[in-house]
Amino acid sequence: MEFDVDLRLRDVPLLNRRPALVVYDADLPAEYAAAGIPQFWRIENTTDEVGGLTVFSYRLDATTHSYVPTGAHQGTLRVATPVEVSVELTSLL
Repeated sequence: MEFDVDLRLRDVPLLNRRPALVVYDADLPAEYAAAGIPQFWRIENTTDEVGGLTVFSYRLDATTHSYVPTGAHQGTLRVATPVEVSVELTSLL
């Protein structure tokens, strides 16, 4: 099986074509937690089709100082904290 891998470095501008695979900095959530950022959301296009967006939400646990999952949202993102938000995810694509 062959596939291409494109890496995105922070200070390098994006190319116009979509990469087959994107590698993220795995320590980013830990950096956010160390900075005390109370909410962390990760957005993935799980199917590469309209409607395939999934938002994974996390909150910072005061005891462990790490993120705990609070939900996975598909179709519509509705949250009440830190602010009340309702977004149709298909409208983002």
